[in-house]
Amino acid sequence: MMGYLMKHCKIAAFWAFFCLLVALSAGCSPRGEGRVDSVRILRGTGQTALPGERFPVELVLELTDSGGDPVADCAVAVEPEPGSELTIPEPVLRSDAGGVVRIPVTAGRKLGDNYLRITPEGADRRSLVCRFVTGIELLDGRREGAAGSRLSDPIAIRLVDSGGAPVAGREVYFEPVRGPEGGSLKLSHSKVLTDRDGVAATRVTLGEATGVYGIEIKPAGPDGGVLTRGVTVEVMGLNLWNLLIGAFAGLAIFVFGMHLMSDGLQKTAGEKMKAIIQLFARNRFVGLLAGAGVTAVIQSSSATTVMVIGFINAGLLNLAQSIGIIFGTNIGTTITAQIVAFDISALALPAIIVGLLLFFIPYRNCRGIGETVLGFGFLFLGMVMMSDELTRIADFRIVTDLFARFDCTPVDGVMPFGAVLGALLIGLVVTMIIQSSSASTGIVIALGAGGLINLYTALPLVLGANIGTTVTAQLAAIPANRVAKQAALAHTLFNVIGTVIMLVFFYVPWGSSGIPVFFHIVDAVTPGDAFGAVAQNVPRHIANAHTLFNVFTAILLLPFVVPLTRVCERLIPVRKKIKYTSLDPYLLENPPIALHQTVGRLHTLTRGAWHLLGKCTESVLDGKVDSSKREAYRRRSARIERMQQEITSYLVQLAQRPLTAEQSAAIPVLTRCTNDAERLAEYAGQMMLEAARFTERREKLSKKSEKELRELFREVGRMADHVLEALESGKVEAVPLVRALSREICGRADRLEAGCLDNLRRGTYSVENGMIFLSLAGMMRQACGRLENIALLSAALGRYEWAGNPASTMRQTPTA
Repeated sequence: MMGYLMKHCKIAAFWAFFCLLVALSAGCSPRGEGRVDSVRILRGTGQTALPGERFPVELVLELTDSGGDPVADCAVAVEPEPGSELTIPEPVLRSDAGGVVRIPVTAGRKLGDNYLRITPEGADRRSLVCRFVTGIELLDGRREGAAGSRLSDPIAIRLVDSGGAPVAGREVYFEPVRGPEGGSLKLSHSKVLTDRDGVAATRVTLGEATGVYGIEIKPAGPDGGVLTRGVTVEVMGLNLWNLLIGAFAGLAIFVFGMHLMSDGLQKTAGEKMKAIIQLFARNRFVGLLAGAGVTAVIQSSSATTVMVIGFINAGLLNLAQSIGIIFGTNIGTTITAQIVAFDISALALPAIIVGLLLFFIPYRNCRGIGETVLGFGFLFLGMVMMSDELTRIADFRIVTDLFARFDCTPVDGVMPFGAVLGALLIGLVVTMIIQSSSASTGIVIALGAGGLINLYTALPLVLGANIGTTVTAQLAAIPANRVAKQAALAHTLFNVIGTVIMLVFFYVPWGSSGIPVFFHIVDAVTPGDAFGAVAQNVPRHIANAHTLFNVFTAILLLPFVVPLTRVCERLIPVRKKIKYTSLDPYLLENPPIALHQTVGRLHTLTRGAWHLLGKCTESVLDGKVDSSKREAYRRRSARIERMQQEITSYLVQLAQRPLTAEQSAAIPVLTRCTNDAERLAEYAGQMMLEAARFTERREKLSKKSEKELRELFREVGRMADHVLEALESGKVEAVPLVRALSREICGRADRLEAGCLDNLRRGTYSVENGMIFLSLAGMMRQACGRLENIALLSAALGRYEWAGNPASTMRQTPTA
């Protein structure tokens, strides 16, 4: 069994390490060593400027190789096309570490379209041409307003001649060319003559959809033709209600997909992962690996944390053991962010189709795999929906002003502390509300992908989410004992201490770059430059920062588990004996452990019921039963009855969970065992009635009858010892001995009853004594039958897969 568990633990640890390694190094080919395969214009083409003036925005290009990685330090030739008049500072420029080339361009005197050719060294086929327009000035730039409304100011341009003088009476054509789906704008005039200042304007009524609308402007030239093939002006419309619906619908689908994927993974791999629980009790390092492995496989740190709280409350783990596991869950949960950061949204819809088909196959493993694939599809569908909605509003002034309130970009080389704390608090509150750090991190990644936040702002949000996720453990520990509360506190302290340490590193610069040291490390292991004028690969930077933070914090704090344990014990002291709940409700999500705990509780119930029956029998035979003893026995019987009801209720709740065939079959067996054990306590109650009859009649059995009943009771006691042993160990070897003892006891009881009846006929016994004798012998026979049933049922339990005592190696020594 231990070899089996070690095998699966190694597999889980391998896959967790593999996923982490792939995620961190995805696309991390050596920068600057690739051959240019693609040249992408990031911004700056299609600009307008007056003759002799610099175009307002630099032309920014990105060079990448065939793998999509940036090509650094690559020479790029820049020259105007024949007939164009453009001025550039140097004919050859080089790409930076992020593969980015920035080119300032100045307009000449030639009106209309001018072109600039860009040619990377050694990649002549990848050259491209960028267009610039001279002689036109766009007034007031990009405009925005509420969807469906008319903009307060018109869209206007100014025309000048080659000498910079305004051109009056020139025709200018305005035409809508694009807009978001479901929206179309209207123009007050499609053709306008420029005034004496060279200005032509038209008013715009926005469509009902959120997004960017394009208006193409074509002024006439001096010869009556078109001066330029078109200049596009963008206006933005914001439909707040539709935006919120779309964004929150994407969030809902994302969270639903995440939970569906987690549930599916637990169904397909959860049982094997939960078997690793046997290794938790070894030491903190194994606990760290086990916590990370289980969380990475079942994709739910909340499920793992709640499971640990349940183990503590049941007395299966102590505080020090649980802290190592909780450290590991923080590492394992980062795998979700790594998955989300991959741009594989094209697989979302195929995954939903395949997952749905697998879900309807009537086979348990197929249903689990189907749920996983379906959840995977919904996860990325929700991510795409959120990213699309957020990308539409990334350049809205109201949105940029909102995010600027907690923008953490360094000012004079220092990150603003107030903004950092504000972002931290936002991440904390949002995660406390939705109770999922994975969902919060997914939102942060979507914001980064939409260009709404940079890495400086994203990391404090993620740190806040890490603290906020501890609310799950805190809620789970509310009804639990104080050791479980200490574990929940340790979870919170772990994230708070790690966050404080990380905040210190925010203000430790790296070399001459001035970038904080942790941000520099993240950028070094992630492709793309996250700190350039155009941030690259921000989602992957956020995911890697999340992973590195949790790994760093776990490695740093793992040697201090014992001091952290003492701090938690001091902050939440245990002033009285800890009460453990063997049938913890949080263990219901882990059927193997829950069934094992139920068997342990059943063993306690059976032992207590038999002990009560034995005490009552001895009291009756000794004739030493007074009212105080009867009341004490009654209270003990009531406790046993409550225990039986507790076990039955727990089994009913467990039956409502997804179970294997073996686990489902074990539930009715345990229920029958519980009922048989409780009947032993009922026999004790009947013994008390017999004792009352003795007391009322002031009668006593003969010494011979008393001796015979005592011998019969001792035989039943021997049988009870074997039954309790069989129930505790789950071994079937004790069953033949129990059955042999049962036949022997029943035979002796038959002989005693026959002898009693013969004595009654001869008049040796009084009727009252004879009835009492027969009643006691009959109850012992019935107790024998109940014990035999329990032995047979416990043997059946021992054959089920779950009965391998998945928690057998956990030390039952939780410390306060």
